[in-house]
Formats: sequence, structure tokens, C-alpha cells
Amino acid sequence: MSVEIYWNIAIYSSGFLGVFVLLNLLGMDIDSIDIDFLGDHFSFSSIIAFICVGSWTGFLAYKTTSMSDIQVLISSILMGLAALVGSIFLLKRLKGWEEKGNIDINNAIGKIGKVYLGIPANGEGSGQVQVIIQGRLKTFHAKTNHEKIDTGAEIIIYDAKENVLYVEPYKQD
Repeated sequence: MSVEIYWNIAIYSSGFLGVFVLLNLLGMDIDSIDIDFLGDHFSFSSIIAFICVGSWTGFLAYKTTSMSDIQVLISSILMGLAALVGSIFLLKRLKGWEEKGNIDINNAIGKIGKVYLGIPANGEGSGQVQVIIQGRLKTFHAKTNHEKIDTGAEIIIYDAKENVLYVEPYKQD
């Protein structure tokens, strides 16, 4: 391959990657094309990263070193693979954060927590409770249809409506 081929691939793939990133920053998810290959989760952006980094490596290797054509090709492929693996790793981490970031209040039902701010009796007001939900300690507004529940008391959550937990005192037998 000649330096011009690497240059053209590098310029076009960089431009495409730039537009791709810009569209993602604007909220347009065009990376919905996912490819399952050998058990790994490839995406369109990871393939573009492979092409972009590999072509820039080839161009720079031709311009700055005296490597042979085959050495340039091998170094381009290896750097492209490093970019591919790195982007897959980063995208998986980011998707993991995305999935874990949203708390579903309904997951609190059946959990035991502690009263953080006393809860008035018979739904006459709300207090606050703390409960571990989805691996994190969260504080929620809470009401009870029972007697007043004091700060520090253990509660069990039996319902969740409109971002308010409905609780009752937790009595261990």
C-alpha cells in the first residue's frame, strides 16, 4: 500500500468519525447497528475506530520511519486492533453505567430500610427513608397508613406510587 492510500482512508474515516461523534453528542443514536462476532459485542463505532487508527498509523509509519510495506501494514493492523478492543471495552463500560444509572423505585418494594426523617401517622404527611436499591443507598419520600414511625426505626416497603414509598414498621419475629 502506498502513503496516498493510507492518507485517503485516514482523512475519510476521521471525517466520518467526527460527524458520527457530533451526531451522538447531539443525541442522535446512530450506533444502533451492533454486530455479534465470536462472542464479542462489536459496534459500528468500534469498526470505524479500527479503520481510523489503523490508517493513521500506516500514514505516519510511511512518513516518519523506514519500515517496509509489510511492517507498515502489520503495525497498522495491530494499532487498529488495539483501538477496536479499547473502544469495545469503553463502550461496554459506558453502557453498563447507562443501565445502572436509572433507579426504578419499584425495585424497592419488599426491601427493608431505615427511617431517616420521621413519618407521620395515617398518611397525614411524609417523611424520608433510606434503602439500598440497585446496589446504592438512596433516600426517598415515604408515607405510612399505620402509626407514626420514628427516625431510626426499621421499615419494610410495600408499595411505590408517584416517587413516594409506602412503608410499615418492620417487626422481626
